[in-house]
Amino acid sequence: MGKWKANFRMYKDFFAGYIKYREKIKDADKWITKYTKAKGLVVNPDKMYLTNLKIWLAENEDMYGQRICPCFEKTDDKQTDRQLVCPCTYAAHDIEQHGTCHCNLFGKAELTQEDWKKQSQRIMKEYRIPLNIQGNTIDTRNVPIDEYRQMDVPDPVHQFKQALNQMDGTFDMIVEREQSAKNIMAYCTLKKLNASYEQQEDVYRVTIKQS
Repeated sequence: MGKWKANFRMYKDFFAGYIKYREKIKDADKWITKYTKAKGLVVNPDKMYLTNLKIWLAENEDMYGQRICPCFEKTDDKQTDRQLVCPCTYAAHDIEQHGTCHCNLFGKAELTQEDWKKQSQRIMKEYRIPLNIQGNTIDTRNVPIDEYRQMDVPDPVHQFKQALNQMDGTFDMIVEREQSAKNIMAYCTLKKLNASYEQQEDVYRVTIKQS
């Protein structure tokens, strides 16, 4: 698929999400403002980037019943998932290390526009990796691991979101964990896509049918 078509799909999804979640986005502004004031932080000054994060938070709340961090998918461990609820328990460590939390929602007040830009470039480099596409199958395994959380970056759900902008028709996703298969299924339900999954030896194959 051409880059123009992929970008068109990405922006179309953004505006559809904004319309769908505009009330939740307003509600998010309240707790985000409260958190930044309490911690002496600021939010990402890039309005479109910031809005996209709020859309993903709203989607995650619909999918998982929890406001899971936009950077990561739900696990099958309740304690880990509680730690991933935004603002996540990992944020302080990330801000100390990089100046911003992992997804660049929150950052130090003294950051310059250039600082924010560098952090955005860092996260884009982590998540916009070339997908491992073999025919109509995408293998989500063997990606880098976030050392602090010991989680995939990008996780299968984020790879799936990228695949939706690149793939036409029916395609498969290979994932290591059943929870990842369930997460992709939940996202398909959110987007009204037909999908199913099955275990094949030590992996799970999710089949997605686009109209």
